[in-house]
Amino acid sequence: MTPPATLPAPPSPSPATRRRRSPGGRLLRSRLGRLLRWLLPRLVTVLSRVLALTCRFEFLGKEHEDRIVLGGGQIIFAGLHESMMLLPYHFRDRPGGLVMVSRSRDGDVIADTIERFGLRAVRGSSGRDGGDALRAMIDGLRARPVSAGIIVDGPRGPALVAKSGAVVLARETGLPIVPGTWWARPVLRVGSWDRTLVPLPFSRVVFAFEEPIFVRADATEADISGHRQELTRRLLTARARSQEACATISPGR
Repeated sequence: MTPPATLPAPPSPSPATRRRRSPGGRLLRSRLGRLLRWLLPRLVTVLSRVLALTCRFEFLGKEHEDRIVLGGGQIIFAGLHESMMLLPYHFRDRPGGLVMVSRSRDGDVIADTIERFGLRAVRGSSGRDGGDALRAMIDGLRARPVSAGIIVDGPRGPALVAKSGAVVLARETGLPIVPGTWWARPVLRVGSWDRTLVPLPFSRVVFAFEEPIFVRADATEADISGHRQELTRRLLTARARSQEACATISPGR
């Protein structure tokens, strides 16, 4: 009788494969991830406060925001993803304000950070597909006299192009959209998709705001598209104005 064939032994996994399969490695990465998610909001909060104490702030067009907010009104602030670093500190004196934050891992850090400034994170997308988040924002704005903030080109871009969420929110609530952003000199840019702005201590920071956008309650799909394009245009105008102001020598320097 012919003896049964012997199957060859499976090859030993390479060191790289063993490392990938290592439960200890997965545990380390998991623990490291949790540590970073715990640590980053605290670091960003401290850095924002240090920058706020050392940087020199200037404002262009702030009357567009003030004439509504100081009169007791509510606004929907529309900002750009690259400018997130200083926005929570700017709105720290408006406790309870609603901010739409993506459900991504980056969003976890952002949500924790803004809540340290007294704001309330509503998780979801800034596009129209973020239906649950938009509904929560609408209900929250109708229930309490607070303002809202949306990063209109998040969570994954394209950078500097507004999505429709802020426009839909304005249509449903009747609140005006106030576009605004900032630039700094000197400033660092993080190597992320949005190239996040990080001012250095003692930087000159210029916030620029544009005129509000009002959306009618009976706005059609074509109207929403037009307002979205106009929102993008005004944000780019505000961005250019703040960049231009930073490029000039300010009085007293």
